[in-house]
Amino acid sequence: MSGINPLLAGCLHELPRILELRDNPAVRARLLPPPTAEDAAINQEWKESIEPDLRHLLASASEIITRDLTGLKPSPRAPDCCFVTFPNTHTAAWMSALNQARLILSVLAKVDEIDMNLPYSQLKGEKVLAVIQIDAFGILLNQFVERELKPSRRAKPNHPGPKRRKKQ
Repeated sequence: MSGINPLLAGCLHELPRILELRDNPAVRARLLPPPTAEDAAINQEWKESIEPDLRHLLASASEIITRDLTGLKPSPRAPDCCFVTFPNTHTAAWMSALNQARLILSVLAKVDEIDMNLPYSQLKGEKVLAVIQIDAFGILLNQFVERELKPSRRAKPNHPGPKRRKKQ
């Protein structure tokens, strides 16, 4: 990933710290909500059988991107930008971590949909930085999603292509 501007680089440096806040009770309730509001037995079963695996996946994504971010360096070609290199197999972890961070920031700063649609100049207190970070992580997350949706260059087409007429 290259062409990382200073604002995004600063946000990325904060990402591991933000992800460490996932054990806050309010954050945990947002990241791992119970499956139903009516059935305590189902919720308990989910908490005992599913939640530990989900928590492990969230923590694993955080560990992967934290290691990857140790390679965040200034770009030799563009001095105001940075780059980081990581394997394609880490893309899902990056997407998970960015989404987690957005949810964590929204819970802790009490950012709602109205705040997300206001200009930064109209936000107050900690909401300003939280919304900037949520936006930055959202833009990066969107780039990962778009990249994942593009067909692979090595993928073969699903159709045989146009038929060619034989020369007579």
